[in-house]
Amino acid sequence: MAGTQRLNTLNIRRAELETQRIALEEQLRPLRLRLLELTEQLGLANNRVTEDRHRLQRARDAADDRGNTSAINRNLKQSNLALAIREEAYKIKQHYDNNTSNSEACSRSDTRVEKLHTRLEKIRCQAYKALEEQAERAENALLASRAAHALIYRQRFDLKPTLRELETALSAVVDEEARLNRGRGRKRKLRATQRKGKKR
Repeated sequence: MAGTQRLNTLNIRRAELETQRIALEEQLRPLRLRLLELTEQLGLANNRVTEDRHRLQRARDAADDRGNTSAINRNLKQSNLALAIREEAYKIKQHYDNNTSNSEACSRSDTRVEKLHTRLEKIRCQAYKALEEQAERAENALLASRAAHALIYRQRFDLKPTLRELETALSAVVDEEARLNRGRGRKRKLRATQRKGKKR
């Protein structure tokens, strides 16, 4: 009678453990998938931060490079505007060489050169302003990608303790199930050997 009652108790406990195990596995499945998803997103976000950092560095270098060899100055030197300035400067030189520096044509050329220089400088300033704006946009993009990375990292960080807690609980349930099942197998073996002994 006591053996039967104990067996019933063990079977009830086994059923409880199985129910707990199934419930824990169901809770863990979406969390594990979410962790994988967040890990993948974190990798992508990390790559995005690196790309944005490089883009910002290139944009800053371009905006800071204002020397004669910079791309803007090279392009401006090859522009039609620069060519027109050189032509007018050549005309002025010709006026001076011919000793007609006070002539009306010379003063017109001087005025034209001044206007062309003003236009050229305006274009140069606009080009540098565009580069500065591009660097600013690149900086904003880097800040946004860093914020996105931090958010994903935080979500992943917050998920891990819950996941560990559930995995520990599942491990304890599985261990107890295994212990109870080992006991069941040993009893069967003992009974079998006892019966064989009686026959002898």
